[in-house]
Amino acid sequence: MTSDARRPADDPDPWAPRTAEPAPTRPRRRGLFVAALAIFAVGVVFTVLAAATPLVLGRDAPTVLYVGAMVFTPVGFLLGLLYAILGSRPPRV
Repeated sequence: MTSDARRPADDPDPWAPRTAEPAPTRPRRRGLFVAALAIFAVGVVFTVLAAATPLVLGRDAPTVLYVGAMVFTPVGFLLGLLYAILGSRPPRV
């Protein structure tokens, strides 16, 4: 054992374990959040287009706009909710 490996003389308890350095944190995965945000945004765009089409064209909006709004918006919302639930769990040790 070298003098560099020894603890300082003013250490009150030489047998106590050294304070552990904080574990390196992994960067949070943002893929689910980005996917949820993109899908929800597509649903909002479909909703706005479905609402604006009768004003612009003077006739009903195509069914595709309504179906897209009904599919993309709730799916994006549920993915965002899933991201929030998974992000609130404590990390595994």
